[in-house]
Amino acid sequence: MQYASIAFAYRLPCNRRMELTRGHRSNPPALTTQTEETMFMPSKRTIPVLAAALVACSVGSEPSAPLIAASAMLNNGEGVELQVNGAGVVDLPLPFGDLSYQFVAKRRADGTVNGHFRFTRQNPDGLIDFEGDVTCVTSDANFPGRARVGGIVTANNSTSPGSLTTNHEVGDDVWFRVQDNGNAGSVVDRTTVLGFAPVLVTTSEEYCALTFADGPFWSLGSLFPVAVGTIRVNP
Repeated sequence: MQYASIAFAYRLPCNRRMELTRGHRSNPPALTTQTEETMFMPSKRTIPVLAAALVACSVGSEPSAPLIAASAMLNNGEGVELQVNGAGVVDLPLPFGDLSYQFVAKRRADGTVNGHFRFTRQNPDGLIDFEGDVTCVTSDANFPGRARVGGIVTANNSTSPGSLTTNHEVGDDVWFRVQDNGNAGSVVDRTTVLGFAPVLVTTSEEYCALTFADGPFWSLGSLFPVAVGTIRVNP
């Protein structure tokens, strides 16, 4: 199926986001200091609507400027052989705040890659808010729906001390991975939080080259369920 675009995403008041997510919560895995990445995304049937109405309660309840606007054409004649995109909200375990995310990553037949992302949430010790450009995106036909995305930080708006180290500066490598579970009823899409060196690897390219098989490099325990939104891995 082809979607025309991922619309601009605006933050709504926190109570409105809770109305959208009520009834869609699941039990997420425990968040540890060794998790890889951070993200959010809208429901497969409602991407154009939810992407314009997502909440980032972590940064206040007043509407703000658009986060990301991106073309999401899947078969647009540009030789795209792999596209991974989504937007939504993830309910992280307490005391961590909800994670909002949106991203698009494309790889063309000639090997060129482009895309961008933004992940934001409110930690107990401050805001975690990163934007970045995509430099690699990979998948494996033996593990449908799984994808890795790597890139570089283009903006760090965080106030949390743990996100203000020398590994979190503009130009540093950053990565995450996702699981598109299709429309399989109660099975929801999943995403990690953002990962930075030296966890697992030191560069985005190394991260994108890791295996997709279950194990230490594809830990199911650090994939968090999407409460509102979707993730698509095509093909």
